[in-house]
Amino acid sequence: MKSSKWIFTICAIAMTLPAWGQSVGSTIFEFLKTPYSARGAAMANNLVAIKGDVDAMFYNPAALSGIPEARWTINYVDHLLDLQGGQLAYNRRMKFGNLGMGLVYFNYGDFSATDEFGEKTGRDFSASEFALAASLSNSLGEGFDYGINLKFIYSSLDNVNASGLAFDGGIIYTFPNISDLQVGISLSNLGFILNDYTESKSKMPTFLRLGFSKRLEHLPLLFTASLNDMTLNTGETIDILKRFGLGGEFDISEVVKFRLGYDNGLNQSVKSLGGRNFGGISAGLGINWKNFRLDYAYSNFGDLGSQNRLGVTGSL
Repeated sequence: MKSSKWIFTICAIAMTLPAWGQSVGSTIFEFLKTPYSARGAAMANNLVAIKGDVDAMFYNPAALSGIPEARWTINYVDHLLDLQGGQLAYNRRMKFGNLGMGLVYFNYGDFSATDEFGEKTGRDFSASEFALAASLSNSLGEGFDYGINLKFIYSSLDNVNASGLAFDGGIIYTFPNISDLQVGISLSNLGFILNDYTESKSKMPTFLRLGFSKRLEHLPLLFTASLNDMTLNTGETIDILKRFGLGGEFDISEVVKFRLGYDNGLNQSVKSLGGRNFGGISAGLGINWKNFRLDYAYSNFGDLGSQNRLGVTGSL
């Protein structure tokens, strides 16, 4: 398949954006938009066009295509306000492609119940959410790789709950005539709600990403960039371009990787009326040791605080 067909594919997807568009406001299962990968977070969540990393399963399932050996990953997120989250993923090469399993979870902790006057009743309750996914990815030939996730989503708040089913789909194209240049596009959380907390109709948090990655020829640097949350409709087309992210992974040695990123969409969302704003800046390290990779990421949310992530990835 020639490059012109790749361009046609991107244009066709872009033309269907209005069908997936969401207006500004809350949606159900917002935890699905939280990035869990330590490597991804350090690079401003620019894993949409990076192949061969099981960490990228929930960024773009096409990233799992062609991974030769069985790989697994565990990531932990120390979220804002002491909330906790994490990700587990496993990928294995089969005759029909790469088969993966993944889990993301989010725990909001315990709360004290109150009555209509704000007085504590002496009863505590908890809230948590998770999504369990099965993934299939393979090559389409001529530089194209695809991937799909099928996810069951569950949310629990005290004695009520909500659930849903959703699909993720993605494509990564590797340019044949340009060394180490890849373009990726993914659509996440396209699905429906099985049962909701209330009788009102909630929306799924659909999320469209478009990005590229390029390993530089004369510098040990993997450079990445992406447009994020492209389905969010604010009424201003220019706002889509503002939701960009830039990231890089610098090979200090074969063992140590230094990562840096900037998420302009996050910067704009946490921007204060005055003073300096470092929101959206992220950094981290990756350390390769035998069959393992240890990852750490720090993400700045401006006046709201910061996040720390830890990850371990290994092969079997």
